[in-house]
Amino acid sequence: MREIEADRYYVASDSGLREAASIWQQYPALGIDTEFIRVDTFYPRPALIQVSNGQQCWLIDVLDIHDFSPLVDIITAPHIVKIVHAASEDMDVFDRLLGTLPEPLFDTQIGAAFCGHGASIGYGKLVQTVLDIELSKDQCRSDWLARPLTDEQQHYACLDVLYLPALYSHLQIELDRQQRTEWAQEENLRQITRYRDQRGASYNMERVNNAWRLDETERKRLWNLVLGRDALAREYDKPRNHIAKDFALFEMARRPPRHIAELTKMEGLRSSGIRQFGNHLMQLAHDVPQNLVYPPLADPLSKTETEHLKKLRAVAEQIANAHHLPPELLVRKLEMEQLVRQYFLRSSATGIIMPERFNGWRQQVISQALHDEMATWN
Repeated sequence: MREIEADRYYVASDSGLREAASIWQQYPALGIDTEFIRVDTFYPRPALIQVSNGQQCWLIDVLDIHDFSPLVDIITAPHIVKIVHAASEDMDVFDRLLGTLPEPLFDTQIGAAFCGHGASIGYGKLVQTVLDIELSKDQCRSDWLARPLTDEQQHYACLDVLYLPALYSHLQIELDRQQRTEWAQEENLRQITRYRDQRGASYNMERVNNAWRLDETERKRLWNLVLGRDALAREYDKPRNHIAKDFALFEMARRPPRHIAELTKMEGLRSSGIRQFGNHLMQLAHDVPQNLVYPPLADPLSKTETEHLKKLRAVAEQIANAHHLPPELLVRKLEMEQLVRQYFLRSSATGIIMPERFNGWRQQVISQALHDEMATWN
């Protein structure tokens, strides 16, 4: 099937945005997407926002817009569903550029997962599977901040949003047929809530390999380094790894460098990062506040605990197969690990607290089954 021939409009003025927004107000659903650069910065650098009604595409040049209020009115309008695909990174762009998030939201990747297309299907693959249209990805690594944008870039940007309304219509029909519309709505709301809850959160120390091996003093030092690196990343708008990789922080937590020259021999540090941030890192490694409280770090599961984790995973996979859902959509590995840890702390399934996410559709689908499995361990 051939690509849709769509009218394309380039919006590069405040008056043009106001005019476009007045048109968008009449639609019950709009596809939206963003193009941005995030190569050597902590925050995304927005370049373009695309909007489509399924027949027309508007490309909003954010570098030339000064008053975004008409767009804010659209993405927060309760009568317009904002259709996105894999919205997590776009959330950063909307939040930073507009100070708000698109609501109500329909993420076609989430909808597709509930319709049996897997946990993280890409936009192009979903368009091909559902609409039988093959999209080119030639411009996916373009410099979206360069001006003027080429015709090829504009064409690609348009295609990236053009088919979202058609996907939305198809997935809505399938969700209704399978009686999973409320499930998808709950998951979309949860995605927005999770982003808001985690916005500005510091790096998770558990992501540092082998952090659990450190003693109490070293863990506190690592946490100070993690917090300090986050603060530097935000202040200087640099990726965390450009300041110091996790491995370097781990080594500094174990053996605080005595001289800045020692940093040059340490893996996970760039020479440019040492020049700019070396003194900061040295201070973080040596000046750890006495009252600093670090988050708890769990040891790896024991052999016995791992065997019980496998039992929970088997239950999850059985239920996932029965519902034609990806297991990771039902329950995360970390959540099952936490359930196993709770069980062995209590030596009983009684009093086990299910993850907060299990209060909705998961409660009827998997929560009780996991609890029943743990009850057999008594």
